[in-house]
Amino acid sequence: MDNTQARKWLDAAWDRVLKSELGSPFARVLSQGVNVADSLTGVPGDVMCFDDDNNMILAVEVKDRMLTLSDVRNSARKAQASTDKLSNFLFATPGFRNEENNQIREVMATAWASGLNINQIDIVTLASMAFALLSEDWRPKLLREIGKELDERGDPAHRHARHIVLLGIGEEPA
Repeated sequence: MDNTQARKWLDAAWDRVLKSELGSPFARVLSQGVNVADSLTGVPGDVMCFDDDNNMILAVEVKDRMLTLSDVRNSARKAQASTDKLSNFLFATPGFRNEENNQIREVMATAWASGLNINQIDIVTLASMAFALLSEDWRPKLLREIGKELDERGDPAHRHARHIVLLGIGEEPA
């Protein structure tokens, strides 16, 4: 299984995990459908996290490709134009497009100077960290939630790859 398949599963289950299993620091988490264009919904990211006063305190944009300069500029613009005073924006992507790395970091630094913290983490790393923090009881629940998402929205190839992974759980690595 490649990282693209894992990212799609984790993207689909992301909101369910934050809402319940991790004891979220957020009062409310909203997620739009997988691959729904942000411009169609008017929201700054794929996942929006709110505090007790209903202020958006984090927006997360999930991509299964390398982060581009255009992505960062557009998201910074959307975050700054948001009706909420958003100060934290997270990209969950495999990394930066190499040839734009320095320019992306410059845009992030400029956004930081204006009060918007833009960060990036690999979605598989993020999910692995969250999985490590889950209690033993919640780990199978996370796998079930990913399975539910795949059953509802996944393509057959991803569902088959998940089945193969599940068959190998508990076996010693080769």
